[in-house]
Amino acid sequence: MNLTDLKQTLDERSDGSTAQVKHHLRLRGVRAKVVARRRRRIATWATAVVVALVATAVAVPGLRPDVTPTPAVTPTPGVTSSPSTVMGFPEYAVGSHVVSATSAALSERRIELTMVPTTLDLVVFMRCDGVADDLMVDGKLTVNGKHVAEGSCNGTLRPADWAEKGVVVGKPATFVGTITGAQRSGDAGSVSVPVPENGTVALAIGERIPFDQYPLPPRPAGPLGPLDHTLPAGCTEALCPNVVIIRSDPADPTRPVRQTLAWRTLTSIDMIAQTPGLLHLRVGGVEVGTGEWWDYEMAGYGTYGDEGGEWKREYGLDLSPGDQVTVEVVPEHITGAWQVVFTPVPGSAGG
Repeated sequence: MNLTDLKQTLDERSDGSTAQVKHHLRLRGVRAKVVARRRRRIATWATAVVVALVATAVAVPGLRPDVTPTPAVTPTPGVTSSPSTVMGFPEYAVGSHVVSATSAALSERRIELTMVPTTLDLVVFMRCDGVADDLMVDGKLTVNGKHVAEGSCNGTLRPADWAEKGVVVGKPATFVGTITGAQRSGDAGSVSVPVPENGTVALAIGERIPFDQYPLPPRPAGPLGPLDHTLPAGCTEALCPNVVIIRSDPADPTRPVRQTLAWRTLTSIDMIAQTPGLLHLRVGGVEVGTGEWWDYEMAGYGTYGDEGGEWKREYGLDLSPGDQVTVEVVPEHITGAWQVVFTPVPGSAGG
């Protein structure tokens, strides 16, 4: 799934350590019940998808708009025993390679980064460091003066169509992050508070790279552990009696699996896999989502269902409860067990 519309606060924030970054990467795919517009709508930051990334030279406020584009971060390609980092942060994350990054004092309330993209398959990472655990800093992102997203300062975003925001391959694109406020959480809820004077805000741009060029972690020794999840969070067999689970072929997890269902309107689809790779989900011959994994952490990956007519608007799929519909899950690069869970809207009709 290319675009996220999930606003959700992390309980803990990265301190820049590799261990913390790995923790956030494990949360990368947890995007349950996302309502998104995969091709045409730019959404809010997905704070559950935080990947703490690179911070380089401090940005000086008031820079001229015609400054030379920020140089790309020079990588050290290939897999090593310790993942390649830049100032303690992953050089590769979410299928992308970080090519440009900068940071600024949080008190400046603004950070700007200009880079020249070689592709329109971009990932933007933004984070705020050095603030209290109970404080959430809010921000918004623009590119070439056009609104892209807003929400928590800590987040990652991968819209499907940067072109509609004026981003052109080979031409400078200027990304601006603006700090808009802060909230402190407590037993009584969240209250607005002043933006802290201390701390930093970092902005980074990654370019997606082919799967076979991405430096995957080494496969763990011995057999892989069982899948972490049987049902989505909040579901039990009693609470979600009509879920449909499609599992990989135990003898060959690389084999596509097809199943014909009496359709029930879906609220969400949740996926999980043991290994790096992709799961292409097709309903009635139309691809409605792609799960992604870049490690062996078995994080969940969610996408939205057809509740509310999203699939009709996005894909031309007009399904009615009770229709006989063929669902297909096609693995790509995956070499271990996987499963896909369809969660119907409570009380929806169907066999």
